[in-house]
Amino acid sequence: MNGNPRVDLLERGAWLLLCLFVFSIPWEKSAWIPGLGTASRLLGGLALAAGIIVAIRRRSVRPPNLALALAAAFVLWVAATYFWTLAPAATAARAWTFTQLLAMAWLIWDQCRSASRPVQLMEAYVWGAVLASAATLLRYAQDHQTYYRRYAAAGFDPNDLALTLALSIPWALYLALGTPGAKRWISRAAVLPAIAAILLTASRAALVAASLAFLFVIFTWRASDRAQRISGVVLLGLLLLGAFRLAPAASRERLASLPTELGQGTLHNRTRIWKTGLRALKSHPVLGVGAGAYPEAVRPWLGRPALPGHEYVAHNTFLSVLVECGLIGFALFVTLLGALALFVWMMPFAERVLWSVMLAVWAAGVSSLTWEHRKPGWLIFALIMTQWALAFRRREARA
Repeated sequence: MNGNPRVDLLERGAWLLLCLFVFSIPWEKSAWIPGLGTASRLLGGLALAAGIIVAIRRRSVRPPNLALALAAAFVLWVAATYFWTLAPAATAARAWTFTQLLAMAWLIWDQCRSASRPVQLMEAYVWGAVLASAATLLRYAQDHQTYYRRYAAAGFDPNDLALTLALSIPWALYLALGTPGAKRWISRAAVLPAIAAILLTASRAALVAASLAFLFVIFTWRASDRAQRISGVVLLGLLLLGAFRLAPAASRERLASLPTELGQGTLHNRTRIWKTGLRALKSHPVLGVGAGAYPEAVRPWLGRPALPGHEYVAHNTFLSVLVECGLIGFALFVTLLGALALFVWMMPFAERVLWSVMLAVWAAGVSSLTWEHRKPGWLIFALIMTQWALAFRRREARA
């Protein structure tokens, strides 16, 4: 606070809008406002506008860090691919999406200047995930299937929703480790609906990602109390027992096919899509085919899907970036991830474990999804930047 009541009130309002925006991310596709799009888009626009006004009133912005600068360079390269893309309209739309994600990352970086603020954003996301999980459970109770015998909150693909929910689990466990009293049990309880909803989506990749989320309990075992250890083991047990016994029969059958698909299958035709993407890359190895142009690049070999309104996307974030943005864009993206990994390595123990697990869960999930332009991943990137800066500041203060 800077002592000016008007500015202080404006800053609190801007922060509230940012928290509401993060809260809306897990259920963003379920709430549409006619003429405006999703509620998340509206909240994000209001939060950004308020954040810019606060920065102007403050007459200063937080200097960018290395990862934010690399993210900006990557977004600029995405926009540059418009000049040689195979699909100009798709590339323009994708460049605009990345610009908004970069603005979100900057806004979080500029607003999170105290240790409590990243934690509040984690809490907002966790409770947004609880709401999305409840919506999925309700659709199951009403037998509103998204795909054949698979369930998800309205507007969501089951695989996208499942990973969105899986990412909330390490945050909930971290909040349970660091908060006192009843709040820690509330944080642990928030994992239960996420587990139930993930099982109803029958997403095999998300089951792996959600299992990896419990590495946080293992790596913080010695720093945890008995309640944290027992609750972590029980929650992991419920996830695995659900996959084999408790989930609906259709979900169990699909999840049980994971070993076969990994060893002998095509991962629901993904391997064919990946091979075709690499074939398209040979013609555009350095510059890429253009952001968002993967469907157009593989169309000569794969054609169009039988389902109306569907396209052949990469189903792998790293391959998608490589094919669409070429070796240059892929190098920028990997360098960004490397900078974030370096930031994580420099953090205190609990935060280092948290963000290592978060990146592992994200990487496992996006290996079968096209997620380089999705908000949850960029939220993770932004929060890593902020917690690194706060840890570095504490280290300097101690020195």
